[in-house]
Amino acid sequence: MQASFTLDSNELDHSFIDKLKEMFKNKRIELSVTESDDTAHLCASDVNKELITTSITNIENGKNLIKADMKLFQ
Repeated sequence: MQASFTLDSNELDHSFIDKLKEMFKNKRIELSVTESDDTAHLCASDVNKELITTSITNIENGKNLIKADMKLFQ
């Protein structure tokens, strides 16, 4: 069996380890930990990459911006 988990480091606790132990009961396992890059993940899809790139260009050029009504935040 194979499992993949993506979580924040502060979510690692005894409960997580206990769940792993139950999932792989009496099995030898190998753990590999890497830092996750959310930007790379989001840009893995060509559609997402295009949307992100277009949005960044729009922000840099001040185009297609939506201004928040600051009264809503008071």
